[in-house]
Amino acid sequence: MNGLLLTMTEPPPQMEEEFNAWYDTEHLPERLSIPGFLSARRWVDPEAAVGTGKYLATYELENRDVLQTPGYLAHVGAHFTPWSKRCLSNCVLFRRWACAQIFPGDALPSPAAGALLLACGDVPAQHEAEFNRWYDTEHLPLLTAVPGVLGARRFLAAEDQPRYIALYELAEAQVASSAPWAAALNTPWAKRIDALSRDCEWMLKTYLAYETRAPSRGEMQRDGAKP
Repeated sequence: MNGLLLTMTEPPPQMEEEFNAWYDTEHLPERLSIPGFLSARRWVDPEAAVGTGKYLATYELENRDVLQTPGYLAHVGAHFTPWSKRCLSNCVLFRRWACAQIFPGDALPSPAAGALLLACGDVPAQHEAEFNRWYDTEHLPLLTAVPGVLGARRFLAAEDQPRYIALYELAEAQVASSAPWAAALNTPWAKRIDALSRDCEWMLKTYLAYETRAPSRGEMQRDGAKP
């Protein structure tokens, strides 16, 4: 089962240039050097209100257990580089989810996506089975049929909250405000699920593709970079 590490970050405005330099030149290459990290991509919400998570990063993993391996643990916590410690300790927001992909199968992200819609939330335990049936049999099929939707995947976080993550890969951000998208959300079952989960935490955010993308592990190896 494929894994995903998802992080939402936001540096203070006065550190933003340094934060992006650190992320692009040290942090992502370091993560992609770890066995089991397949690719990584950054996303940005340029209109995000302060403290709501301006940046998102998606790290594709062979499986979620990669985050328990010696290769990964040698780069986190007390093993952070000085630059990592400086940038992360100054973030005004940092959230992290370690996930397993639960639908559809082992599908991979579309490299052509120009935007990403993040839906992150939960549902009361007594309605969880229905929530998953709705998502897998109605919600994702309807949304993936919307013009401009390149793919959609679901993930379940091991311990982090909220537990359910859905990533919708879009040709452009405007897809999520189109009439076909709105029609796909306007079903009786969708309205029922919305009512059942209304008291749970939910985040719905659309991010644009960040202009600098770290190479995949395979690209690094092809280019002769140290793995």
